[in-house]
Amino acid sequence: MSLVPRVVVRRWLEVMLAVVSIAMLYLNAYPQSMPRALDLSNDANLSLGDWVFRGMAFGLLGIWGFSGLVVLFFLLYSPIYLVNKIPHLVGKGGWLDKREVRFYLACFALVCLLVTLFAHSVDAAAILFVVLAGFGPLVWRLLV
Repeated sequence: MSLVPRVVVRRWLEVMLAVVSIAMLYLNAYPQSMPRALDLSNDANLSLGDWVFRGMAFGLLGIWGFSGLVVLFFLLYSPIYLVNKIPHLVGKGGWLDKREVRFYLACFALVCLLVTLFAHSVDAAAILFVVLAGFGPLVWRLLV
């Protein structure tokens, strides 16, 4: 049994993923604001605190990247899921969880939105994906 309840860890992680997404968007818009510790071209005169900050930042980026992979999986799987559930949706199948179908319909709508944004502006699609990856747990909870 752990000393910290799982709910606290999950909430902390959701908040940190959202902060990482906002920081990524901010640093993309204002690259001159990049902290010295995160500048990969200059490793020479970094203090121990800079190295610790870099390790924590890259660790959070790794967690954010995993969250992005989970988001990508659900977005890419949603059309496959919906095609397989067509008999259930038209009434010829068995029992179907309506919340699950609503979740995958919302994922498919997000796929359509991302494809449309990608066709018009790659930057807008990238911004939406960064936001979805960071705010993913909150978005998924709202969808279900």
